[in-house]
Order: sequence, then structure tokens, then C-alpha cells
Amino acid sequence: MARRITDRTGRRIAILGATSPVGAHLKAALADRGVPGERVELFGVQSDVAVLSEYDGEARLVQPPAELDPTACSVLFVCELGHDDAILTAATASGALVVDMTGSISGARLAGTDRATPETRIVAVPHPVTTLLEGLLAPLHAAIGLARVSAFVLRPASDFGEPGLEELREQTVRLLRFEPTPTEIFGRQLAFNVVPEHLFPSGEAFTATRIVRECRALLGAPELPLAVTQALVPSFFGHAVAAHVELKRPALDEALAAWRDAPGVSVTVDPEIGATLDAPEGPGILLARVDDVGASTILVWALGSEAGASAAARAIALSAEAGVL
Repeated sequence: MARRITDRTGRRIAILGATSPVGAHLKAALADRGVPGERVELFGVQSDVAVLSEYDGEARLVQPPAELDPTACSVLFVCELGHDDAILTAATASGALVVDMTGSISGARLAGTDRATPETRIVAVPHPVTTLLEGLLAPLHAAIGLARVSAFVLRPASDFGEPGLEELREQTVRLLRFEPTPTEIFGRQLAFNVVPEHLFPSGEAFTATRIVRECRALLGAPELPLAVTQALVPSFFGHAVAAHVELKRPALDEALAAWRDAPGVSVTVDPEIGATLDAPEGPGILLARVDDVGASTILVWALGSEAGASAAARAIALSAEAGVL
């Protein structure tokens, strides 16, 4: 049996894919926790050229992966596709924790499931949308039982970090001036547009399959009929979920009670609330509207915010529990 990861604080923290949106959220979470910059090393998974980034307001060099010494690290956060399996193997062999934020590492055990134990060396953090849907569905599954779910998720530019917010702003300004728009982040115009999942930028396209797999694992319902559709909308902040939820029996009042008792979930009775700008400022879910449409099925309109930041905070918490921060 692998030994538990302990007594490794003070060693290096590596962020692989530091310039990615996930990497940006993770850097912010580490800085908010007070992790000093001298412990944090930034690497670009998909680039062989060193570039500049920042950590906690300080300009930092993003190094190529060849410069990484995995044996000197207490934890490696994998934030971008294209990781080197040899680096991860060397890190775990030296006792480091590998935190997979991409859902792409073979053998990683999903945090929040029974398979992720204190001895786990490669742990996967659920996709931000998974965390949002888990918070919405888990109370119902525990209290009543789920028969079938279909969810449509609207995602804002903030899911792509500060670069995404800046590109949407710049696109909007330039379109109003009848000028060409930048498309480095989204790959196409997002302003005054809606982008379906199959046209998402690299790294986020076709993530619904991952989200469904993770939701089933976290709910402990591997056979649950669950469909997830996503679209990127020209909004700066605020996620929205439209879901048809078929319960195992008619139980609208029970469902509302389960949500009210669930941590991080609030239910509003204000009929004027429900736009994405009404999403919570911090982590959490707001149930803005719930309708009984018959046959044990309810229609839900829910709002969430800072899903990417919540996923990063979860990664930090896992690392702290493992004793590597």
C-alpha cells in the first residue's frame, strides 16, 4: 500500500499549464491562501518557448516542461492538456501529489468518490460544471432519487479567465466601431453570439462527456440517464442551468426542502430574480425557478457563479488535506 503523503510542505509547487484559464484560477487560489511565490513554479505544457505570466501580481517566467524537476515538488497541478506521463510518474514515485484539473490522466481517482483515499497519488478534480450540477442534483438524489436528467448549461466568458473577459470586452468595443475583432481566446466572435460546445476553444470542446461521467460517479449512480449540453454566451459572469429533472416519485415539496437544507444552495421566491446577473457573487447555487411539469418531472432554472474559482479552491483544499501545502 502506498504511504500517505505527509511532511512535504515547503517544497516546490508546480503548475503545468500556468497560462491556461484553469491555471489562472489556480494561481489566484494559491495566492489567496498565502502560498509564497518562491514555492510556486510555472510551466507551459503546450509550449517549448518560455513566456511571461504573473503570480500574485509579480511577473514570472513560464518555463518549458523540460525544466521541471518533479522530484523537487510536493504537488503538481495539471491545468492543461498535453502533460508528460514520464514527469507525472517521476513525481508520484518521489511521493508528490498530482492533481489533475483536466480529466485526462489515466488512473486518476476522482475527488469526492470512495476511490480517492488519503493514499491516492493522482487525484482528479471535477470539471467546474460538474461541481455546479452536483450541487444541484445531489440533494435530490439523496432525498428522493433521480430517474432521468437533461441539463443545458450556459457558460460565461469568465470560464476562460481574465484573457476571456478582456477578449469579450474588446470584441464588443471593436464591433461597435465596425473593426475586426480579436479571436485568440475563443477562436471566433463571442460578442453578440452564442457558441455551441462543439465549437468551444481547445481544451473545452466536447467536455460534456467528462461532465456526465463525473456526475454519475459523484452521485453514485453509474446508470443514471443524464444528458448535458453546453453553450458559451456573451456574458462576462454568471452560469445558468436549465434542467428537466425526472424524480423517482412525485415530490416537489420534498425537493424544495432538500435544496433548502443543502449547504451552498439557496431558493428564492422572488419572481423578478433569474437573470444571469442575479447569480451569487461567490460559490453557491441559486434556485431561481422550479416548476412542476407533471409525471414526477420538475423544470429547474438555476444560477451559479465562479465555477472555475470553486474548482481551483477544491484543488487547494485537497492538497492541504494531503499535507503538501
